[in-house]
Amino acid sequence: MSTTTPRPPHLFTALEQAVLEEICARETVLGAALETQLSAATVISRKNTGAGFYTDFEVTRSVAPLATSKKVIGEVWAEIAGFESPMTFLIFVADGYASCLEGATVGDSTTGVDLSAVTFTILPF
Repeated sequence: MSTTTPRPPHLFTALEQAVLEEICARETVLGAALETQLSAATVISRKNTGAGFYTDFEVTRSVAPLATSKKVIGEVWAEIAGFESPMTFLIFVADGYASCLEGATVGDSTTGVDLSAVTFTILPF
């Protein structure tokens, strides 16, 4: 019999991690610095809005801030099993530090969906 160990709530889910990695890979200028920040991040809250989600996280300030004035980074799309349309994802930046991942649906509802357990495919750029 196989059991799955739940992921601690302070860690990113598989979907969050895959999306964050893809945003870093696509971000040619800030990707490496963003990846460093995200490796030092701790999830502090999650909210399923019914039209997507927000995952708020905190990056330790021992990591350098991003050298950008951007408030939003990235745009990644992923197909989610059971959804008619893909979801879009982006990272919010505050004072040079990544602070929130937003996932938004185009028309599907996330109400009652366990977003930590969805099957997904990151779509190509």
